[in-house]
Amino acid sequence: MILARKSQLHYYVDVPLYVKSDDGRYVMYKPGGKTLSDMRISEERLHVELYMKHEDKLKGLQEAQRGFNRQLQNNVKSGDPAQVKSTLISIVEETLMEPRSGSLEGVSETMDILISDYADESDVIKQLLFVSSTDYSTVIHSINVMAFALAFASHAHLSTAQTKVLGISALLHDVGKVKITPEILTAPRILNNEEFEEMKSHTLIGYQILRECRFSDKGICLAALEHHEKLDGTGYPNNKKNVSEIAKIIAVIDCYEALTNNDRPYRCAMIPIDTLNLLKDDVNKGKFDKDIFKKFAYSLVK
Repeated sequence: MILARKSQLHYYVDVPLYVKSDDGRYVMYKPGGKTLSDMRISEERLHVELYMKHEDKLKGLQEAQRGFNRQLQNNVKSGDPAQVKSTLISIVEETLMEPRSGSLEGVSETMDILISDYADESDVIKQLLFVSSTDYSTVIHSINVMAFALAFASHAHLSTAQTKVLGISALLHDVGKVKITPEILTAPRILNNEEFEEMKSHTLIGYQILRECRFSDKGICLAALEHHEKLDGTGYPNNKKNVSEIAKIIAVIDCYEALTNNDRPYRCAMIPIDTLNLLKDDVNKGKFDKDIFKKFAYSLVK
């Protein structure tokens, strides 16, 4: 038996839940085929720890994802960007708790919801970026990169299919960071060489995780692998010059978002115009794609 996550409890339908008795036995608390709401269990009783079988872990996560996506759909219809972002944070956090085939594909439905309702509403997408969070993290960064990517897709007139792949790629581009030492991810200083080498490995780890998933477009895997590559061969992990189109887009957006939003003790967040000028210098040095940079810059003011 494993402890069930409290944030997912109300979404479980087919997954049975158990409670541990005083003598150490696991007793059925909720059978499969019912939700806790169906059983009208009081909130006080939900303070007990509930368990599920190991073999139900993935099924439980998938049920929770569907529940969060239903919640997201309602949030989108309400037109409240704060609620949309809050639910997106929950979806990404829960998904990254178990980043493997069968769980990561759940964000495909998430992207369908966002695209179907926001496809031609780039202003609404941009509102997500103005909803701040007290904890800037990989999750917040990924959601912001996704929002920028969807606005880029709208400006560039990408097809619905292309927009969906770009959105998923943006949301999962840093999935490999789930395997990086937490202290390195949150270090309030510049990383030393050894730490930076571990940080760089998130690209390879992310590629390996996504390669095992059932995404039909392999560009999603390549975005995770190549979003830190530079067109002049100075990037990582493979010093590639020939980089996939989707990775070239994510590379520009990823860099812009990190520089404008991640305020750290050793580096203040930059204002947008200074960030664009810095990226333009890198474009002129041959590090980023000129056409993609130009489209991205225009998508910010559209």
